[in-house]
Amino acid sequence: MEEASTSCSANSASNALKRRKQYHTLLDYGHNLALRTQTDDAFAIFEGVSSMLVETNNLHKGMELERAKNCSEMNINVQIIKMGHDLVGAALQKSESSQFCEEELTAAIKAVVGESGNYSQWMQIGALGVKSFRMSKQSPILLGAFEFQPVAVERTVKERRRRQRQELGDPRKPQTVVKLQQEETDARKLQGIMEQLKSICLQRRKSIPYFELITDPTDYMNTVDTAFQISFLIRDGAVALESVDNVLSVRPTSDTERQQNKRNDDNVQAILSLNYAAWKGAIQKFRLKRPILTIERDLLDASQIS
Repeated sequence: MEEASTSCSANSASNALKRRKQYHTLLDYGHNLALRTQTDDAFAIFEGVSSMLVETNNLHKGMELERAKNCSEMNINVQIIKMGHDLVGAALQKSESSQFCEEELTAAIKAVVGESGNYSQWMQIGALGVKSFRMSKQSPILLGAFEFQPVAVERTVKERRRRQRQELGDPRKPQTVVKLQQEETDARKLQGIMEQLKSICLQRRKSIPYFELITDPTDYMNTVDTAFQISFLIRDGAVALESVDNVLSVRPTSDTERQQNKRNDDNVQAILSLNYAAWKGAIQKFRLKRPILTIERDLLDASQIS
């Protein structure tokens, strides 16, 4: 008895392995059919799906005869059935979305009428067309007759409010006037710095060291403000930066250089480091007791204009 049960289980395992191989073959066949849905007609796809489902059904019956309930085989069986359903849907969608063929319609009419075009045959087509028409279903309105009574629209009267006068604040100058006054003040300040720079360069007959020009030995913040003002003159091309004996120096530009700067649209930027230690070093290096430039620091500021 033990030998018989052992041989039976061995046969069952061998049959299960064969069915698994056949299931994988059907899956590959289904993937091939999926690729053919774009090229083959729907009838060929339907035949392939039919043969695939018949083979799947036979495999399932063989599994039931052996009374071997294998979850993996049942899962593959369900996958193949679902694949067949998807293939049929894709083939139907392709066949329904096909374009109208005038040649097939002409051939069908000729098959009914014939080449001679007999009168009785045309009457037969007319009779078929008349049978195709149907009257649209209609039903009477059951609401009955009624009289239209318009409803008067109520108009709400708005209460008149007394207009309140707006209180006037303190009179102020327009912002445009304030801006123009500040621009005029800045222009006068830059013009004064430019005139002093020309005079100093004319006396020395050479460029002036940059840090000697901007340094105010009595006030560090005045030095920062002077460097800020000089930067505008450099940006506008009125003052040139150059290196003389490895010392950064400044001088007024000539008319030729200014015209060349106007034709050149390239932006040139330079970064200089100015801190408290550099300010102290410039005072000791150039032995400054007072600033070279005389700048009016108390000019009218835009923030103080009312």
